[in-house]
Amino acid sequence: LDFNNVRKRMSVIVRNPEGKIRLYSKGADTILFERLHPSNEDLMCVTSDHLSEFAGEGLRTLVLAYKDLDEAYFDKWKKMHHHASTALENRDEQLSDLYEEIEQDMMLLGATAVEDKLQEGVSDTIANLTLANIKVWVLTGDKQETAVNIGYSCNILTDEMNEIFIVSGYTVLEVREQIRKATEQMMGTPVCNGHGISEKNGSLKLESVIEETIMGDYALVINGRSLAHALEADMQREFLDLASMCRTVICCRVTPLQKAQVVELVKTFKKAVTLAIGDGANDVSMIKSAHIGVGISGQEGMQ
Repeated sequence: LDFNNVRKRMSVIVRNPEGKIRLYSKGADTILFERLHPSNEDLMCVTSDHLSEFAGEGLRTLVLAYKDLDEAYFDKWKKMHHHASTALENRDEQLSDLYEEIEQDMMLLGATAVEDKLQEGVSDTIANLTLANIKVWVLTGDKQETAVNIGYSCNILTDEMNEIFIVSGYTVLEVREQIRKATEQMMGTPVCNGHGISEKNGSLKLESVIEETIMGDYALVINGRSLAHALEADMQREFLDLASMCRTVICCRVTPLQKAQVVELVKTFKKAVTLAIGDGANDVSMIKSAHIGVGISGQEGMQ
C-alpha cells in the first residue's frame, strides 16, 4: 500500500510462517496516531513524549503499527483491491478508499528515530548567503522540533534573536490572529486589514522600506496545517509581509505542493529572484516553481 504525500504512510500485508495475516504500517505520527485502536492510549502518550525528545535532538522520526487481519475479511478486501486496481475510472480514489478502510484500528508498535547529519560547511554557506542579502527560507516535511533543532545547528536560528514567532493555529481565525500579533510586535503599531502603515502598502517600494526599518532579528516558524490557511487568498499578503520582515522563515510539516505554493507566493508579490534547492523527490515541484532550481543528486533524490 504505497506511500504518497497525502497519505504520509505506507503499509505491507504479510503472512507469517504460522499462516497469520498481518498488516504493518509506518508513517508520520500525526497520521498513524489517529488510526490506532482506542486501547493504545497509554502507549501513544509515552511514544509521543519519546518522539518530542527525539525531534528535539534533530532526529527524523516515524511511527510503526500493525493489525491482525481475518482470513475471510482479507480475501474479500483483496478482491475489491484487484477490482479497484484494474478500474479505468477513478482508480486512485478507489484504491485510496480501500487503503483507508484497512488501515484502521491498528496497534502501536513504537517509533524509530534516525540521525540526518548536516553536511560539512552548511553553516558557513548559509552565513555567506546571508552576507549577500539572500534570505534563507527552509521548507521541510520534518516535525517542528526537528526543523527548529536543525535551524539552530546551521545558525539560521540563534539565541540572540529578538523573537522566534510560532504560528500553529488550527483555524483561519487563530492563524490570522497569530500573524497579526507577530506583525504588531515587530512594527510596534496595530495592524488593520493586514497593513501596518496604510492601504498604499501594496507598493513594492513601501514594503522594502518597512522591511529595512525593522529593528532586530526575528524568525518565523509555521506548520503545514497553519500554512494551508495562511496561503488562502485573503491572508497570503499578511503572511508574506510578516515572513519578509523576518531574517529566517521555517515552514515545517509541509507537503510538496505547499513548498511550490510558497515559492509561487514570493514570485507573485516580491520583486525578487527565487532559488530553490532540494535533494529529494518531494522537492521537485518546489525546484520547478523557482526562477532558479537546483536539484542535489543524492541517494534519496535519485530513486
